[in-house]
Amino acid sequence: MHQIRLAKDHELRDALGVLVARPQTSAEELRRQVDVLTRYAARSALSLEHCLVAERSGRIVAACLCMDAPGRTANVFLPNHVSGPDVADLVVQMLREHVRAAEGRGLRILQSMTAPDADTDRELLKRSGFRRLTELLYLERDARRPVAPAPRPPPPPVTWESYSPGNREAFARVVAGTYEGSRDCAELSGVRTIDDTLASHRATGEFDPRFWLLARNGEDALGVLLLSRLPERASTEVVYMGLLPAARGQGYGVTLLRRALDAAREQGSTALTLTVDVENAPARRLYGAFGFIETARREVWMRILEGSR
Repeated sequence: MHQIRLAKDHELRDALGVLVARPQTSAEELRRQVDVLTRYAARSALSLEHCLVAERSGRIVAACLCMDAPGRTANVFLPNHVSGPDVADLVVQMLREHVRAAEGRGLRILQSMTAPDADTDRELLKRSGFRRLTELLYLERDARRPVAPAPRPPPPPVTWESYSPGNREAFARVVAGTYEGSRDCAELSGVRTIDDTLASHRATGEFDPRFWLLARNGEDALGVLLLSRLPERASTEVVYMGLLPAARGQGYGVTLLRRALDAAREQGSTALTLTVDVENAPARRLYGAFGFIETARREVWMRILEGSR
């Protein structure tokens, strides 16, 4: 008989070891992976308290972690290895328990990222009420490499306004406006409040208000460029980049991306990274023209918690 419960403090590392283990993983490698996960959580001020385990005869046989994040969102981590149907059933039970508990904590979204060929993960998430949202491409460019000359004629001039408490409402309005007609994860439009969205963006990497930028042409807002430094990778991430509908198709995307590369160099980063929805063909063409290369793909699976509006 199995018991599903939260991991106790003294057994958390063992539970995380069960979570990340794969067949043939050495004890040394397992310790290293658990260290990486715990350091990431500590550095990002994220809690590991919502780690469920399935116990049988005093032994942890499966684990599933739900890591709450700002913006009423949580990331769910499935075990790296599911040894058979019995363990799969236990993981489904833990996922359903995470959904129930997350609703009680007032969360709005649970999400899980899987490799495109992770058939077992897909099936576990489907059985637990998650649905596939999209596939994301992870792209990277050497920030030190020169950028090709600007197109002719160049777009109209842009001024940059850094984020501050005094212009927060302006940022919120522009970010919300950029979602109109967006091809990136369009199904998420309206699911979260703009406050939740900004909180989620702010929690990515090291937030520096100097590199949250509102682009203007005179008094007219054009769009936003939200950047964050990832010190563990010596990189800068484009957390979000968007243009208002009236500013699209005029070359401003090139201007925003050039500013992102300049900012990465200002921050001492060697790489600029971003993600893009596989269905967003215009953005993919822009990033390809800038020399970004694909480093990974992940499917986004999501569970909207209807009871927590």
